[in-house]
Amino acid sequence: MVSKKLIIFLLQWISINTDYDVSKFDFRVKVMESSALQKIVCGGKCPILGFFSDEFGILLTEMNFDNLCNQSILLHEMIHSLQDDDIEVIFKEKEAYYLQNKFLEEFSLKNDIIEILNVKKCRSNQVKNHLSGVRNE
Repeated sequence: MVSKKLIIFLLQWISINTDYDVSKFDFRVKVMESSALQKIVCGGKCPILGFFSDEFGILLTEMNFDNLCNQSILLHEMIHSLQDDDIEVIFKEKEAYYLQNKFLEEFSLKNDIIEILNVKKCRSNQVKNHLSGVRNE
């Protein structure tokens, strides 16, 4: 389950770091089994951890939201929920990944993490954990 406290924290971060009007964030955040998310988004198996659509809101696989990498996935999807529909998908993804990396770097430094995190490092760990049956700790 995603806490309201985390959502508020991420909205504050988005407000400080972008020009998005976070008061417009009014989407459901639902956590589900990985296979259920894959079926909705891809029609079968695929390496997806999060997804946003106006119809479903934010859908995420079950994961530990105390983990900074996993928080960044939620942040990424929250960015998508605030983006203008007229922007091409490639530019939406580029911006969401840029902000996700900025978030990971900022909080890696604040928390004195030896190796500064980024999306690539997080994804590598998440895939490794997924293959070994660990829930994205």
